[in-house]
Amino acid sequence: MATRRKGNKRERTRARLLDAAAQVVGERGWERTSLGDVAARAGMTRGAIYGNFKNREDLFLSLVQARWMPVIPPPQPGLSFQQRMRALGRAVAVATPERRAPAVGVLSFHLYAITHKHMRTRVVKLNADIYRRAAKSLAASYSARELPMSPQHLVRVVHALTDGLTFLRFLTPELITDDVVVAAFEALAQSAPGADGAAGKK
Repeated sequence: MATRRKGNKRERTRARLLDAAAQVVGERGWERTSLGDVAARAGMTRGAIYGNFKNREDLFLSLVQARWMPVIPPPQPGLSFQQRMRALGRAVAVATPERRAPAVGVLSFHLYAITHKHMRTRVVKLNADIYRRAAKSLAASYSARELPMSPQHLVRVVHALTDGLTFLRFLTPELITDDVVVAAFEALAQSAPGADGAAGKK
């Protein structure tokens, strides 16, 4: 019982630190956020941070992973690839409002990673692992004839499409409407072999 309570306390501490980091980063950006700032906002010491995260970059990366989860439609077994892409398009549009709050911090993190080689290397490794697992899942669900490109390329395209549309939706909502988001995934669905209307396209 004691071990379980300790684990729960650790999870609560991590959650408080991540909440504090999200608040400070949202106000100051990644570059100007220090561990001291995060500890003070959480009402803890820097030691509490090092007891849960290896360093500042580990805290940052953990925050992005926790606050910028992939958009995944509700499970619907038996969907074709086209149906799955259409469901994803609708899910991305619906999820946009709740993703607005963490978006500023995530964009700030991307800029930080671009300008800090070590962090960019960690992001590459993290995304590569995510892509590998996602591609494996796609390959297990659909044959090559059902997909518009290789699973390895497709998961990258879907990621870029999702994040790109989401960020532009926040920047220019007058131009990137929900209809545009849904239409983008519809186009991806229609690009697959055997899609409705695809047979007549060259």
